Amino acid sequence: MKYLYAYILLMALTAFAPGSIAAQPRSLGGVFSFSCAEISYQHGTADSTFFEINAGVDFCGVLDGQVQHPGVRAGFSCNFIVWGHSFSTGDLSALAGIGFTTGYVRQTGVSFGPMAGLTGKIGIEYLFRVPVILSLDFTPVLGMHLEGRGSDSRLKLYQEGLMKAYYPRLGIRYVF
Repeated sequence: MKYLYAYILLMALTAFAPGSIAAQPRSLGGVFSFSCAEISYQHGTADSTFFEINAGVDFCGVLDGQVQHPGVRAGFSCNFIVWGHSFSTGDLSALAGIGFTTGYVRQTGVSFGPMAGLTGKIGIEYLFRVPVILSLDFTPVLGMHLEGRGSDSRLKLYQEGLMKAYYPRLGIRYVF
């Protein structure tokens, strides 16, 4: 329940975000983490709101040598700039958002299977005076994962989405 109150407070603060710090019209680039590598597209819709679409590979078990093949996933989120400040070299913004993700991924020690879930986002972005954005965010996933095949399949909590949520995601995008 306290998360619901925090989310409502976050939405209320979005209404009071400064008008000078605005979401950029469009940006394209990559997002990198120990758990994934994604292509990312952002599209501004209002002064303090933007949509983000990501698609890429999920590294669960690949980097530590458990499996040879990564999974794939895609996601969509609606993000809000909740605070911003202008500097002589660019604009710093704090953001938060909510969305969904889906994919064909692997949990540690389990076979590949389809996954779907809700995702949250909290992070910061720095828009330089040149058309480049650097971002750092945390994106937990609360979802379900289908394990097994045929009549032996089970629907379970997607634990990797919560366990790997503490991995920061570094993004670099070109603004156009």
